[in-house]
Amino acid sequence: MSEILTKYLTQRESSQLEFKSKIDSPFKIARTLSAFANTAGGTLLIGINDDRTVKGCSELEEMTKLAEAAEHLIIPSIDIRYRAIMWENRKKVLVVEIDESSDKPHEALDEKGNRTVYVRANDQTTPVSKEMSQILDKTDKTVESELLEQQNVKYLMAFLKKNKRVSAKEYAKLVNISEYRAKKLLETLTYEGILLMLSKQRPPQFVLKQL
Repeated sequence: MSEILTKYLTQRESSQLEFKSKIDSPFKIARTLSAFANTAGGTLLIGINDDRTVKGCSELEEMTKLAEAAEHLIIPSIDIRYRAIMWENRKKVLVVEIDESSDKPHEALDEKGNRTVYVRANDQTTPVSKEMSQILDKTDKTVESELLEQQNVKYLMAFLKKNKRVSAKEYAKLVNISEYRAKKLLETLTYEGILLMLSKQRPPQFVLKQL
């Protein structure tokens, strides 16, 4: 089992991986869990510092917060899977797995009862607008292969893997097309589930749903 943990420790945080030394509160972890479920799924490791050193954690204490978040602070609720792994026979790490949901968007409740939809944008849990929330519910899973073969789209994919995010204006300059055409293409890729639109940022930014 420690080999599994060793594999994760060679990786960096991403759209599908996050390290936590501990859970500060059920409300905060609800954001992360719902973001994974709203995006491409992911793995949360509890008991590991940001620098990837193993701190260890209390299984009961952390699972109590996780269960509360998954069952009561996310609407609709989500299912999670976890296993405890011993590191060097003395430190316990929780490996929590969340699948991409077929029932999205999921909203996370805060301490005041407010509801917010979050996604994973690269290695960040990020709130999104109502527009993006609606898109999450309607994304087309059957992407036209001809679209992905377009040179402008190939260039975009390569750019985002390196630079993480782009605006319509930046993309227009990159491939020498009008900003209107760039915006429409980015929106099409968003509706087809390839990109995420962070429209709460100005100007709106687009990121890969899954690196």
